Amino acid sequence: MIRFHAQSHPGMVRPNNEDAMLADGKNGVFVVADGVGGRAAGEVASAIVVDTIEQNIPVLRASLDKYCGAPEWDTRNEVLECMDRICQLSSKNVFDEAERRNKKGMTTTLVLLLVDGGTAFMAHVGDSRAYLVRDGLIHQLTEDHSMVNELVRSGQMSYEEAKKSQYRNVITRAVGLYPSVQADAMAIDILPGDRILLCSDGLSDPVDQEQLEALARQGDVEASTNNLLQAALDNGARDNVTVALVEPEATPQAEAARARAEVMESLFLFRDLPFHHRLRVARICDARSIGPQEVLANQGEAGDAMYVIVDGAVTVEHNGIAIATLSAGEHFGEISLLDAQTRSATVTSQHAGSVIVIRREAFEEFCQREPELGSRLLFQLATTLAGRLRHANERITEVTKTITL
Repeated sequence: MIRFHAQSHPGMVRPNNEDAMLADGKNGVFVVADGVGGRAAGEVASAIVVDTIEQNIPVLRASLDKYCGAPEWDTRNEVLECMDRICQLSSKNVFDEAERRNKKGMTTTLVLLLVDGGTAFMAHVGDSRAYLVRDGLIHQLTEDHSMVNELVRSGQMSYEEAKKSQYRNVITRAVGLYPSVQADAMAIDILPGDRILLCSDGLSDPVDQEQLEALARQGDVEASTNNLLQAALDNGARDNVTVALVEPEATPQAEAARARAEVMESLFLFRDLPFHHRLRVARICDARSIGPQEVLANQGEAGDAMYVIVDGAVTVEHNGIAIATLSAGEHFGEISLLDAQTRSATVTSQHAGSVIVIRREAFEEFCQREPELGSRLLFQLATTLAGRLRHANERITEVTKTITL
């Protein structure tokens, strides 16, 4: 059962509310859209987005039901692709209506959340936000598509300067600005006690993260939502305020989900990525079980994937001789992310366990879809491979010296 509560308020300054929201607990669909202030007919843009998504709930629900029936890597990504298509449709609908009304620049932000089967799926555009409340802490899931955030990320502005900047509400990506839009998308395993907070910047601007964290985790979802809204009003609420707090059902494989999250956090590819970036990258990670004595890679065969051990251990053999044992957190086949060279060893599981599989095709597609984040992954991969090459050269040098002596 999904517990949720949602509220929207015009705030203390603006006469009308340009925010729009949808909270459909029956279907597990939640939306926050903030018509961009300072542009023509922002309330029309946000309403169109909510209406477009509401009309497409059967489509979203069908993809979600397919995932719940077979929660696998491909069905999970099908949900994300379905959400992306509806984001594109929303952007086209807003753009076309702006053209019809001669209201060029009529745009809106968007946070779209789907929940079921112990998983939350999210698509995001603009500077409305989503947060995950987990284990008493709050984590920002979305990254603002705003001018000041770009300046902060590039080191040209501090976070404190950004909060006071006259450009803090200028967004760099919006639904309806063009007929299509790039939405950030992610899937999250829900753990017991997790809550997801969706909000417009009417909440996140006047209420700091410490207060958000304290209020979002206290009381039931209705009391928490009301307290969050009241905090924004108490702090002046110079913008419209929309708050939706959702408490989904947890995944039945909570321990396995925690283990995967811990492995991803420490894996060299993702180690330096912030929390919300790791969640976006997770779409390339296929988690699957392995049986005892299962062969994961054969020496001499072309490699097409990297494997990360989550639970259990594997034996690495070269020409029939065991040369290594890999256990939880260790990995093999990372060079396969770059080319299809043959495997130099055979890898066999010692007993039942689980692994994360990252396929080259998925890795390449992600790097093209999100070039900035993809370039960070490629740099991490190149750095790791360079380190291994240096180590190999050092070993060759040592062996050569020994033979010479």
